[in-house]
Amino acid sequence: MELPSVILISPPSYKSGEIDLICKFFDEGLMRYHLRKPNFSIEEIYEFLEKVPTKYLSKIVVHRYPEILKDFDLGGYHFRSNEPVTDVRGSSSRSLHKIDELVQLKENFEYVFLGPVFRSISKKGYGPKISLNQIFSVLKNDSLNHLSKKPNVYALGGIRKKKMIRLAEVGFSGVALLGAVWGSSDPLRALKEFLSMGSYFPSS
Repeated sequence: MELPSVILISPPSYKSGEIDLICKFFDEGLMRYHLRKPNFSIEEIYEFLEKVPTKYLSKIVVHRYPEILKDFDLGGYHFRSNEPVTDVRGSSSRSLHKIDELVQLKENFEYVFLGPVFRSISKKGYGPKISLNQIFSVLKNDSLNHLSKKPNVYALGGIRKKKMIRLAEVGFSGVALLGAVWGSSDPLRALKEFLSMGSYFPSS
């Protein structure tokens, strides 16, 4: 599966004009959008997806409700940390917060988010518990070769443009963005700038 170097996560609550904006994101080259709305009911997620043009649905990964994949041709499913992993249509992924969780990973995921690598932009007081040197030693020293399926690893938390080269040097496959885009006064411009830096990372 070919994966992009830049993934965008939705704001946790509904943002006015969000659907029109994510369509513009896709038109500008965004390939993967994580629909994470922790307080949405399954009916509200259905309602959201029904407003998205069909041609974009394969770029959306849903959280919390795997049964939605039976009714929409989505890109995949993101499992919660304590959620049993089952076969799903499309990609499967999960967020990890400790380096041991990555090294001891038993499930087969196409990719994982690892972080926070920096102090979070969207969550106050949410800072890194893993050093970049630790991550480097794992990603660059073949410490994951024992896994039956080696996932792509995306940096999560506090991602800023000036950090992109460093994250590529550490060995990440790409970045998962939230606050750097949604907290911007011009989210479309912010995302385009990150997309233009995608070539810093190795192609998947």
